[in-house]
Amino acid sequence: MAEGNPTQTALVAGGLAVVLLLNVFFSSTLQSDINNVESTVASNDADLATMNAELGAISDILDADLALIEVLDARIDALESESGDNTTDAQIAELQEEIDAIIDILDADLLLMEALEANLSAVSADIDTAEASLGAVAADLDAAVTNISMVAADLDAVETQLAVLETQLAALEAKVATLETAVANINQMLTQHDAQIAMLEADHMADIYTLQAEHYYDIAALEAALESAISCQLVPFGNCAGANLSGANLSGMDLTGIDLRSANLEGADLSGAELNESLLMNIEGNSSTNFSNAYLRYADLTGADLRYADLTGADLRYADLKFANFEDATVTDADFTDTYWHQTIWTDYVRYDSNQAAD
Repeated sequence: MAEGNPTQTALVAGGLAVVLLLNVFFSSTLQSDINNVESTVASNDADLATMNAELGAISDILDADLALIEVLDARIDALESESGDNTTDAQIAELQEEIDAIIDILDADLLLMEALEANLSAVSADIDTAEASLGAVAADLDAAVTNISMVAADLDAVETQLAVLETQLAALEAKVATLETAVANINQMLTQHDAQIAMLEADHMADIYTLQAEHYYDIAALEAALESAISCQLVPFGNCAGANLSGANLSGMDLTGIDLRSANLEGADLSGAELNESLLMNIEGNSSTNFSNAYLRYADLTGADLRYADLTGADLRYADLKFANFEDATVTDADFTDTYWHQTIWTDYVRYDSNQAAD
């Protein structure tokens, strides 16, 4: 069974880890917000209880003050019902003392009410702060709900991707199984072919050795020719010394300054080739060697075998022809101006030390 793609598995695992971390984070944040709300609600309940207690105290004070005022009113009514002439100084003084006592009580109650009002203001401020905190907590809760929704959506997306990857993995496993079957079949075929080859080699090994012995020299010659062709550089000033170029088609090529010393040019076509300043010492040619219209100015043809070669229209001005052999060569319209001759065999089979082409 083929294993899944490690990169895909790592990506899926990483995605799930991120989603789980986000879920834990938002869950923790939401729990913290809930705890804050509960704490704020408890604090508000305490503040409301305090406020209710203080309101009850104020109500009791007001009730007591109202009772004193009623007593004072009753006392005043009693005094008014009595004759003004009968009112004594003692009664007036007593009434004044009662009024002063009631005023003192009212002043004390007023101070107490002012303190209670200050406490109520502080409690009201605390409630306002608590309401603001509740608003912030509510906003945090909304954000947490939104984040949880996003995390849920991300989790759904990851689950969808995981399902797609599982489908792809199953397809890849099926392909791998098919390839494994194909490889097994190929290996079986190779085993069968190896056995067949071994049988053929056993049956025809004698024939193979015989053929190798019969064509040993041909194979050696071909290998030498191949090595020569590979090592030969048919470019201006290239090195092809000793190369076997028999039958090669070099017509029209630019081979200026090339080194062809001792090269085999039998049957080679060099018609129109640029061979100025080339080194052609001891080359081998024959009746099929074609130098027609070739450019051989300043070429060194010392000891060149050009018997039966075609030099029609060739330009050999300033060439070095010492010891060269032109027996039966075709030299029609060839230009031998200022060539150097020494023991040069001309077309008449005679050796000369001077230019005979001008005669």
